[in-house]
Amino acid sequence: MLNKKNVFSEEIELPEIVLKKTNQAFEMIKQEDIRCMEKINTKSKKLFKTQAAAVAVVCIVAVSSISAAAAIHHWGRGMNGNIQASEEQQQVLIEENIAKVYSEDPDSSSLAVTDNGITIRPDTVVVDERLVYMSFCISGYSVEDRTEPGFEAVSVYQGDNPEDSDAWVDMNGTMYNGIIPDENGIPIYEDGTSIESDEDGSIICHYTDSNGNMEYIIQASVVDEKDSFLGKTMHIGFKNLGTLSKAEFTPAVEGNWDFEITLPDVSSSQTIEVGQKVEGTDFTIENISISPVSIKVYYSVGTAPAENEDDLGIPEVKGVVLKDGTRIPYLMDGGGSGYTDSSKHNAYQIAGYDRVIDVEEVAALIVSTSYENKKVEIPISK
Repeated sequence: MLNKKNVFSEEIELPEIVLKKTNQAFEMIKQEDIRCMEKINTKSKKLFKTQAAAVAVVCIVAVSSISAAAAIHHWGRGMNGNIQASEEQQQVLIEENIAKVYSEDPDSSSLAVTDNGITIRPDTVVVDERLVYMSFCISGYSVEDRTEPGFEAVSVYQGDNPEDSDAWVDMNGTMYNGIIPDENGIPIYEDGTSIESDEDGSIICHYTDSNGNMEYIIQASVVDEKDSFLGKTMHIGFKNLGTLSKAEFTPAVEGNWDFEITLPDVSSSQTIEVGQKVEGTDFTIENISISPVSIKVYYSVGTAPAENEDDLGIPEVKGVVLKDGTRIPYLMDGGGSGYTDSSKHNAYQIAGYDRVIDVEEVAALIVSTSYENKKVEIPISK
């Protein structure tokens, strides 16, 4: 479990051998052509049946300490584009068994699945109770410039029975293409430069890294707000590679690449009692469960507001204010909300982030009241 005392800023003294290997790791990173990503939602509606493809079985194992690791770990380029994190934040989550970088595993080659000359392997996984982020490295496949690569189908389910209704998860997936949001939610390239476009206005994307590999990013959340991903087995399946244009798939390579990943059972969340009414609404934030990568908010309300199509009228936490005054107004990235029962006196919101945060530094929540998109700040104390 995460140390609740400045886990992202605590100074750690490293032995000489560790420092030497760390410096070597940094030199390697400087040589990489690091890019970012833009998300395209591909919510999983139906699980496809796998055929004779091999299944890579992956278990996350804890790393005992920085000294034992003997080097600074680094998430894959796709994962760090999906949920940005400093090197120190990455290291802390890895050491606490909340994140795993498979490319650094001595047995990583055994985790790869190859079909029709295309090899896919798990790269990085980050998980808490309600959200799991997964990235997969794809080698042996390339597309022409200005062309978007993609799969015909991607399936994600938990447990051992894909037909079980409890196996379903909410899933978004995309090929990492080199674009991320800045702190104000404006798309930029990872190096901080502005987005470039073709003559027809299409955004120029960078799907491959310096080695010619691509990454596919998955963000999955629990369907039942009472469920938890901790300790669960996740099944991930990719079917047929090709290109996407205007939501249409054009096949290029047939294949099935299937993986079984056992998630850790380590919680990184803190539950904080809030008891604050959201100004301009009848909702009160009763408590939150907050981790470095996601948040769950519980509300109470006397009378539920009228629904407007898909808008339930439930307030939404959009960002946070840190103790030093720093505002991150567009922190939340995906998720959902709803009522916990038919009485509609209690509601919830689950949301992931676009970057890792230090929970200990959070002083207030930035909340959208839903009506007229007005935002208010709700102070919290820990």
